[in-house]
Amino acid sequence: MTSTLDGTFLGLDLSTQQLKAALITPNGTLLHEQSVHFDRDLARFGTTNGAIRGDEEGEVYCPVILWIEALDLLIDRLKASGKIDFSRIRGIGGVAQVGSNTLPT
Repeated sequence: MTSTLDGTFLGLDLSTQQLKAALITPNGTLLHEQSVHFDRDLARFGTTNGAIRGDEEGEVYCPVILWIEALDLLIDRLKASGKIDFSRIRGIGGVAQVGSNTLPT
């Protein structure tokens, strides 16, 4: 049986403007970071600061498919980096920013 002390941990942070991954050791040493910036890396969605303006004044949204494609792209980038042994990942955690659905006017 493999101990978690022998592996690494992958953290995912879904913010309003990007999806970021951090690979760490059990003692918290950062081994690798990678990110997908919504406006730049997924420009075809037409986001500004990670959001699309809605029809109502101050209304903004982000299509869920953007987050799914961001995750696919992030995993592809992690693989392409050649710096991650996915078989050593012992846990995956994630956080997401919860924000207002309106922008200041």
